[in-house]
Amino acid sequence: MTSPCTPPDDADESHALDAASSPAVDDSRKAADAEPAAPAPRREDALRTALGLDPREYVAPKALRINGWIATAVAGIIAALTRLVGLAHPHQLMFDEIYYVKEGYALWHNGYESVWADGADELFAQGDFSALTTDPSYVVHPQLGKWLIGLGMQIFGAESSFGWRFMPAVAGILTVMVLARLTLRLTRSPLLAGLAGVLLAIDGVAITESRIGLLDGFIGLFATLTLYCLVRDREWSRARLAADLAGTLPDARAPKAHLRPWLLATGIVLGLTCSVKWSGAYLLAAVGILVVVWDTLALRRVRARAWFLEGIVARGVGDFIRLVPVAFVIYVGIGWGPWLLHNAAYNHGWAAAQRAEHGFVERSWLPDSLNDLFEYHLSMYNFHVGLDSEHPYMSKPIGWLLQLRPTSFYWQGDQDMAGADCGSDRCIQAITSIGNIPIWWAAVVALIFVIVALAIRNRDWRAWVPLIGYVGLYLPWFIYRDRTIFTFYTVAFVPCVVLVLVLALGSVTGLLRPVPGSAEASREANWLDAGRIGPGRAWPRGMVATYFGFGVRPLRLHLPEDWTGVPSWRLRGEGLALIAVILVAAVAFAVLWWPIWTGQTVPYIFWHWHMWLSSWV
Repeated sequence: MTSPCTPPDDADESHALDAASSPAVDDSRKAADAEPAAPAPRREDALRTALGLDPREYVAPKALRINGWIATAVAGIIAALTRLVGLAHPHQLMFDEIYYVKEGYALWHNGYESVWADGADELFAQGDFSALTTDPSYVVHPQLGKWLIGLGMQIFGAESSFGWRFMPAVAGILTVMVLARLTLRLTRSPLLAGLAGVLLAIDGVAITESRIGLLDGFIGLFATLTLYCLVRDREWSRARLAADLAGTLPDARAPKAHLRPWLLATGIVLGLTCSVKWSGAYLLAAVGILVVVWDTLALRRVRARAWFLEGIVARGVGDFIRLVPVAFVIYVGIGWGPWLLHNAAYNHGWAAAQRAEHGFVERSWLPDSLNDLFEYHLSMYNFHVGLDSEHPYMSKPIGWLLQLRPTSFYWQGDQDMAGADCGSDRCIQAITSIGNIPIWWAAVVALIFVIVALAIRNRDWRAWVPLIGYVGLYLPWFIYRDRTIFTFYTVAFVPCVVLVLVLALGSVTGLLRPVPGSAEASREANWLDAGRIGPGRAWPRGMVATYFGFGVRPLRLHLPEDWTGVPSWRLRGEGLALIAVILVAAVAFAVLWWPIWTGQTVPYIFWHWHMWLSSWV
């Protein structure tokens, strides 16, 4: 008996030829020519390829997985050093810490945000909390972020400025590590995962926001975790779709939707995002639309019957239920649950008071506690949309990506620094949230590249992971461009800024593998078969790259595939050089701007030299 790959012996060959020349075979061939062959049932791996997935039996090499965790750990350690070292300085409430730190303390001691007497800021810094009253305070953000800030004070003591800022610092460290894991999930390259983590770990916006008791760093963490869960759901749901349709014919009915645990997790994390600030609601809307689009296109890829209606209507309704109600329940329960439990909280009892005074109350069909909360939300909405008071560091979102007007969190000038020793007769301390300029400015170019080359030309779905962050966390601010808003809000989507840059660098370097089943993957397979690419051959370049001498000969630098995620022949020297230049420039910028990010005592002239643009002052 011969294997399918073994040629038949002479007897078998003559028998096969005799059979092929028989009248029965002639008749069957004529019948086959007359009638088209019936389509064969589809295999699961073929469906997985059509859906952009690897074969079912694919498992990432163990060494690659270990290196991915090493890259994550290294990035996490760098993030911990840049966020925890000297975190207690300055020992005073700075910028909006005067609201959120004291509100976090009040939540843990009164159970609701409370009014503080005059002079509370100075007393608080001295460890004197006697200015806290039991009168409810009007606040305009949900409670989760302030509960987390208060948790740090519970651990290290409210008199410790390290305690005020510990949880934002932890959020910043975790954001770096989640971004590294997300990048590894998208690229299968520990090198790119480590690059993304390190770039975020040394970014000025991310560092300064992790070293102050504000809320926006928590949004950055939950938003990045949202994107990670979103990617996991895309993989999970498409794998189940391929398994459900295995053995079916084209135009089969779409299978029933499953529970989709990762989509439920996405809804939960989005609820946590909204429980910090309302700006998370825009990300919820953007992610919801993206999920419906991805589900609909998946049905089209597998040639499901009525794929458009099935995707938009049936799958769309299911996606909505798994995201919006879940996020809403988390928002009410986590963001406002303690408020609902305390009758002394601000505006609690509004409905009962209206009924007692006027004999009726609007929205009487709602329970009083929820009606109170609804009325409170109307008041907060009017506050937010009407906030237009002038602030010296307010900025328009059009300049955020270029860091044209960073926020000054802290400044100690001549009188405050009398007697300080900085090697000059004029010393200052400053904390300015200037982003790491080599990262941010390179990311502007990368953003154009990712939109045009990856998202539009290559139709690479991975491009939409960071882009949806821009859509949900950056673009909505243009609606409120006349409001009092600040550049430091960019900390919510700075992981997307870094991820856009890393995807672009991965593409020009050859570290970004094509998506299975894509036109890029087919072209690469054809080039391999034709011998145009492969070991010992340079990757083909375009006219411009060839003019500058790139790709004339194969790259001699050998990098282990367990770290790059790709064979060495895919690498392009100019891309690796570009990574090196950006990384070196970013590290140099971080070293030089570290004193400006952390409030170190420096000569005034040192600070002035770091203010490249007049708008930075």
